[in-house]
Amino acid sequence: MIKTNKDNLITLAVQGEIVPSQIIRTYTSTWDGKSKLGIGVGGINYNLKIGEPIWGWANGDRAESGVSSDGYGSDSQKEGYRQKTGVGNEVKLISGEAKGSKGVIVGKHGYRLPNNARHIQLHFTDDVLDKLAIGDRIRVKARSIGLKIDGHPEIAIHSSSPELIEGMGIFEEAEKITVPVVREVPADLIGAGYGTSAITDHIDIQTCYAPDIEKFALDKLKFGDLILVKDLLCDISRHYYRGATTIGIVISGPSDTSGQGIGLTTIMSGKNKAIKSQIDPEANIKRALNLR
Repeated sequence: MIKTNKDNLITLAVQGEIVPSQIIRTYTSTWDGKSKLGIGVGGINYNLKIGEPIWGWANGDRAESGVSSDGYGSDSQKEGYRQKTGVGNEVKLISGEAKGSKGVIVGKHGYRLPNNARHIQLHFTDDVLDKLAIGDRIRVKARSIGLKIDGHPEIAIHSSSPELIEGMGIFEEAEKITVPVVREVPADLIGAGYGTSAITDHIDIQTCYAPDIEKFALDKLKFGDLILVKDLLCDISRHYYRGATTIGIVISGPSDTSGQGIGLTTIMSGKNKAIKSQIDPEANIKRALNLR
């Protein structure tokens, strides 16, 4: 079993709020020239949850699981919320009907709307979801930045809590680490997201080419699945790097828009194949974080 430097991480309170559902415009054009009213981004999503299929939702386009949140206040305060939080961090509602209830962060998704919406995705149980409202305030115990696996300083970890990393079933083998994932995909499939910060937003697996969807069984993916991307490096920013490997969490659904697709929150990356995979159909953060 791996060990981390979790006892040396700074834990900070950061605050955010539940944000509204959004669309880019009334209709948009798909990659093959059709019109579509895409929905599913922002707000309180009642039936798209961690562990549910990402495909098959009517008019879904980059649909997000769970509850979408962002920071509030000045731009720098919003950035503090976006950057310092990590998947697995505890969330507590501090206003609204569900005040006092707790949840957990499950991903980061930047929709790249005209106003550059950037969301931290939250998971709550059904009884809490029914009490939530847009604008409800939340407080997060942010413990993420600086996280490392003992003995592997070359591996960059972003947007992750110790609870997530320790719950994923990672093990050491031949001076490398092996991570259970549902499947591997090549960097050839990556679209939007190159050049963005490794600790905010996401990167897209394009879903415009049907043969690739079938070849890599992308249509079988679920929200929260863990994926390994070959030749993608996410250390400071996200870029192509031959021999690198990156682990991501499926946090948003497919898209019919050119260059867009399945959103991955990137959480771990290294050069020279420092990270290997073990295929496990049940490799999902629902199991790693014991979500219900």
